[in-house]
Amino acid sequence: MPFSKRLILLAFFLGFALSAFGQGKPLIGQVLDSLNRPIPYANVVAINQSTQRIGGFGISNDEGRFKITLAPGAEYLLRVSFVGFRQFEVPIKDWDSEVSFQIKLQQSDTELGLVEVVSEMPVTMKGDTLTYKTDAFTTGTERKLGDVLEKLPGFQVDENGDVKVQGKKVDEVLVDGKKFFDGNTKLATKNLPANAVDRVQVLKNFNEVSPIRGLDNDEKLALNIQLKDGKKNMVFGDLEAGLGPQKRYLGHANVFYYAPKLNVNLIGGSNNVGEQTFTLQDYFRFSGGMAGLGGRAGSRVQLNGDDLGIPLADRTNAAQLKTHLSALNLNYTPSKKWRHTGFLIASASDNELGSNSLRTYLIAGDNVQEKLNSVSQVENKSALGKYTLTFTPKDETYVKYSLFGKISEIANSNQQQSDFGQNLQNIASLNTRTPYSLQQKLEWFHAPSEQHVFSTEINWESKFADPLFDLQTNLRPLLGLYVIPDAQTYRLFQSQELRTNTLEGAFNYYYILNPTNHLNWSLGYQNFSQSLTGSLRQENSTQPFDAFKNENEFSLQDVYLGTTWKTKWKKGVLSPSVFLHRYAWRDRQIAGQLAYSKVLALPGLYAKWDIKSNRSLTYRFQTEANFMDIQKLAQGLVLQDYNAVFQGNRALDNGLFDTHTLSYTHFDMFSGLTMFGNLNYQRKRNEITTTTDFAGINRLLSLINIQPVNETLNGDIRLEKALNKLKFELGGRWNAFSTNLILDDRPTQNQQFSQTYDTRLTTTFFKVLEVDLGYSFTANNYLSGAVENTFSTHSPKLEIDLDIIKGLKLKADYTYNTYLNQAAATRSDFDFLNAFLLYRKKSSPWEFKASVWNVFDTRSIRRDSFNENLISTFSYLVQPRYGLLTVKYDL
Repeated sequence: MPFSKRLILLAFFLGFALSAFGQGKPLIGQVLDSLNRPIPYANVVAINQSTQRIGGFGISNDEGRFKITLAPGAEYLLRVSFVGFRQFEVPIKDWDSEVSFQIKLQQSDTELGLVEVVSEMPVTMKGDTLTYKTDAFTTGTERKLGDVLEKLPGFQVDENGDVKVQGKKVDEVLVDGKKFFDGNTKLATKNLPANAVDRVQVLKNFNEVSPIRGLDNDEKLALNIQLKDGKKNMVFGDLEAGLGPQKRYLGHANVFYYAPKLNVNLIGGSNNVGEQTFTLQDYFRFSGGMAGLGGRAGSRVQLNGDDLGIPLADRTNAAQLKTHLSALNLNYTPSKKWRHTGFLIASASDNELGSNSLRTYLIAGDNVQEKLNSVSQVENKSALGKYTLTFTPKDETYVKYSLFGKISEIANSNQQQSDFGQNLQNIASLNTRTPYSLQQKLEWFHAPSEQHVFSTEINWESKFADPLFDLQTNLRPLLGLYVIPDAQTYRLFQSQELRTNTLEGAFNYYYILNPTNHLNWSLGYQNFSQSLTGSLRQENSTQPFDAFKNENEFSLQDVYLGTTWKTKWKKGVLSPSVFLHRYAWRDRQIAGQLAYSKVLALPGLYAKWDIKSNRSLTYRFQTEANFMDIQKLAQGLVLQDYNAVFQGNRALDNGLFDTHTLSYTHFDMFSGLTMFGNLNYQRKRNEITTTTDFAGINRLLSLINIQPVNETLNGDIRLEKALNKLKFELGGRWNAFSTNLILDDRPTQNQQFSQTYDTRLTTTFFKVLEVDLGYSFTANNYLSGAVENTFSTHSPKLEIDLDIIKGLKLKADYTYNTYLNQAAATRSDFDFLNAFLLYRKKSSPWEFKASVWNVFDTRSIRRDSFNENLISTFSYLVQPRYGLLTVKYDL
């Protein structure tokens, strides 16, 4: 279908959507108490007297104002209720949309009436807890928790399952007050059945440690999913199975058992259609284990990740995807004092990727471009486990022990062909590693009185990684960088072993001066040690590669003392801090041993202004000392790629990063407006940055502390507006950075500016058709010396959700993409259409679905990337058209 016809189709649906605007008539008003004070979060419901169904629903804002949209011509019963007040009712038929109703609520006289009102309210507010009765917002067609959350005011759920409430990201998910898979939002939103959810509680400033609740500045946001009474002592969940042509298959199971003392959750799945139950991104989230202590005081060691170099694959950039998952979550509370929690997750994936790329190396000269064709297979197996024992003998004492472990087996094989100048090089490589780690943490918090709180935390971690790089090529590798002995074909083996041990401890004392002021003193210690061995050998050759030999040890000790003051004044909170550190580090290599020490003062600041109950402005500042790890110091050469060698630098010093963050939130129930934005600026002094020496396209990489300041600036803003039957969203994201580095002994500044804008319009027709119209634009501008390029992508999108007849539903999503390469003056168009037909009788546990992905059989997409020494534009192979028939059964 030509692009012009697709635009006509989108314009038709847009006109159709706009025609629905204005079909309702707004009813506005204000809820007051007997003293004419506004009542926020009052529930306003208009019941159609003919159908006895809810015709409209609203919640009053901080000024007590509300607005609901009703179909004119009908008679309604307006019902207003709030905790502690008598329910107010008045019939309405003809009303002026410009005239505000003034409603006064009288205080309730009996406790029984209070209980009855609470049970009927769709939304209640108590302290920092906002509770939604989900039945007031859902239609019964929702399948998972994510579908429910999307219907709640102020909620956002993205494709990865991450949740935001009023613009702030949700940090943890609880089910009946207990963590669900360590609080992971994706596993909750994509697996918890919608029909089990009774209420959703938004817990602001969440902290499970009661002695220090309200004393820190984390502002964690959590969701507590309250289950329906019928789901609290039974097994529930769902089973799904599907088959399709080309040997396509899908199997998935969720089983949940909830009882007062024991909760067990089982999740399993296997498929080859790109449904990623557990991605490598999820693995990264879980494998973080338990957060360290040094980061709170401003110290950080920049470690190379165990999984770096393993590409993240999904349906939009992989030729084939196979994923498997088994997960168990356990919560056992034998008494009020003791709680046992834990999870086990085993996952495996086998992905095939293919790409054609054009690389522009940032070399002075004309011959700077390389064509590279790649076919990759990525196999990943991993197992994660965590056990936590919590002991709370009384409210003022909290003790917690945690044990976390992970192990992985990763293999990344590549077949590549490089075309550069007159050289055609065939490359075969294999990267493998089996990293594992074990971590233990002990936490103790105690408040002997209202003025004094003590805490002690101890953290120990041990990690191991053994990367092996097997490289084969028909041409002599590393020409101009290192002399490789003659051979018909060249095969190099590089092996390494890296061990890391960390021991941390922190003691905190909180002195509560009064309800609005407290002081916190911190005393901490960190001991970080690493060892690295590495070597390189060539097949059928006895020549030693002494330059590639590493036998190194590195250790870093950090002793710090810090103080934090937190004060509240009217609508503001101010909390300055400073930490005094003494660092000492030692680096031992074959060439000898070096030792250093220094003293640093690292300041910080937290400030928040609650402009109104629904608007706030938050500022954070932190100076952070970033230290190198052993891999950045090791002077023995390391083979990184077929045309890249890395050499560490023993003279490296730490960098100092000053980070400023400004956040704004605005949530108005009366106007239906939600707006939030974030701005982050980071100034990097003495940063460790890359140097590159080129020999053709072969690169020798190293590191130095750069004296010019490197800077990054990123921000985002999002606006949502509800207008009668329309919901409008508009957002933007920006990222700019300037990095000073050395290319061929030339000081160079690389600059990147990325910008993304998206908009979305959602409306419903005749209660059976929901239409989402969207458009996004992304532009990436890269600049390094005389080399500059801009890549942009335009993506209009259409989604429909149609109830054809009772029980039969059609869902479809279509995206058209236009990718432009400005320097090459080229354009690439590709589109995707996915369609799903579902059938489910009302109250039936069975669901049948026919799915077709990539209806137009698109075979490739375009992407671009930028690093310290090259710009790349990719053409990725994607999965061809395929279909699936699935059956689902609710337990």
